[in-house]
Parts: sequence; C-alpha cells; structure tokens
Amino acid sequence: MAQVSQVFSDSYIPLDNEPYMNKEQLSYFKGKLMQRKNELHNRITKSIKKIKTFEATQADILDRSNSYIDLELEFKNFKRHSDMIVQVDHALERIDDGSFGYCELTGDEIGLPRLEAIPFASMSIKALEEFEAGRGNMFLTN
Repeated sequence: MAQVSQVFSDSYIPLDNEPYMNKEQLSYFKGKLMQRKNELHNRITKSIKKIKTFEATQADILDRSNSYIDLELEFKNFKRHSDMIVQVDHALERIDDGSFGYCELTGDEIGLPRLEAIPFASMSIKALEEFEAGRGNMFLTN
C-alpha cells in the first residue's frame, strides 16, 4: 500500500504518451479508487447516523412529512453509496487481475480521460452508448 501512496500524489498524472495501464497508471488509479472508497464509507457512516437518530415526533403533519422525505433521501444516499462501493471493489479486482482500463464488453481501451473522471468505469463510451441504445445485446452474443 505504501507504493500506491507514493505514486498517487499531486506530482503524477497519467499521460497518453506512456504505455497504457502501465504500473504507475495502475498504482495511480488504485490510489484514486481507495480514496473514493474511503469517502464513500464516510458518507455511509454519516447516513447511518442520520437514519439512527431519526425521530418522527413532530406534532405538525407537514413537519413530520418533511422528516419522512429527509429520511427517504438518506436511504437513497445510503443505497447509492453502497452500490458505488461495489463498483469500486470490482474495479480494484480488475486492477489485480490485469483487466482494469479495458471495456468489459469489447476489450477496447476505456481511455485515460474517462477513467480520470470515473475511475470505476467498466465500459468504453462507445460500448456504453451502444448498450444504452439497446444494441448492447450484440456484445453479449459474441
């Protein structure tokens, strides 16, 4: 883990002119993913605290309704963050098995800009667009 923190610093930024998914890039993205995972765990902890301390003892029905809406939003945040942790863990597994940075459907490079924005991305933009347009089943039959 010390290697990751050394490479994952403000001084290193993956560049297009270096070999794709080289050791430095993998360490960089592993660091980004671990940082994201820690942030998500912190957000989940905050959500759990809010949910546990929820009280619907307001006498006014509108206040009580607003409290229930807040509680529902907190549950949605909890679910979204939990789902994102699963995606981050999957990306970390792909780093370990050597498939990180490549589209799970096509095997094409996902690309540094996309991974910089969404380090747990598992599909290239082209494959994602095809999949969302309903043509993604062509990838599944190969």
